[in-house]
Amino acid sequence: MCQVLIPLTPAAAKIVVANAASTVESCNKGLVSAHSKLRVKSVHKAWDGVSIFINSVASVAKLEVIKQWVKKTASLGDNTEVEPYLPQSKFFLKILGVLYWNSNSSLPITPAQMAEALSSSPLIEGITSASISHIMKASHSSDMSVI
Repeated sequence: MCQVLIPLTPAAAKIVVANAASTVESCNKGLVSAHSKLRVKSVHKAWDGVSIFINSVASVAKLEVIKQWVKKTASLGDNTEVEPYLPQSKFFLKILGVLYWNSNSSLPITPAQMAEALSSSPLIEGITSASISHIMKASHSSDMSVI
C-alpha cells in the first residue's frame, strides 16, 4: 500500500477524517472518471493533516484529482490550501572501496569530485544528496577510502 500526505489545519483535517467514507468514495469516482486504476483505500489523521492510503504510487495528475475531490467532499473553501504529496525518505549511503587518491596526483579526492561521479551514475538517478560527502581513509596504511 502507498500513501499520499496532505498537510491541513487541524480543523480542516478533522472535517476530512469525519467524512472519511465519503472522501474515499468521491476520490475514487474522480479517479474512475479520469480513467485511472489508482484507488483510494482509506483516509486517516496523520501528523499535520491527513494520510490517504492508495493501491499504487500516484502521478502528479492523479494527485491533482485527489486534491480536487478532497476539497469538494470536505467543502473546504478556496482559502484552504490543499497540496497533496508523496512521502519522501532520507537514507544513509556508505560507499566502500573507492581510491583515496586522485588519479595521477598525490592529492586526495574531494567531495565535489565524488558528487560529480555520483551524479553521472545511472544507479543514483533521481536521488539528491542532503549533505556533502565525508571522505576518509579506510586505514592509515590503505589507499582506499570510505565515503
